[in-house]
Amino acid sequence: MTARFTVNGANTTITFEKTALTAKVLAVNNDSSEYLWWHGYGDHGVDPITGLDTKFYADLTNQQKLNLVDQHVWRVILDLANTNKSVKAQDAARLAEAANEHNI
Repeated sequence: MTARFTVNGANTTITFEKTALTAKVLAVNNDSSEYLWWHGYGDHGVDPITGLDTKFYADLTNQQKLNLVDQHVWRVILDLANTNKSVKAQDAARLAEAANEHNI
């Protein structure tokens, strides 16, 4: 597995890691980040008069592209956790209400 926890006092760092040929890593990052860019991620710098983007995907650095992917990964992780938490709360609420149904 490529994921690990590193505990340092009260803080914990989560690391996800993959190693591959540089060309492959850059290709995956470029395709992933470009998709995210065209689907609402990143600062497009909209011109207030024309409403057109003033920043372009081609101008992003590799690090800026990686930041888009990183933002998405954490959004997915947090959405998973929050959905699971919500489903558990809904299940508990349904059980509580089922035990106290209306009756005439």
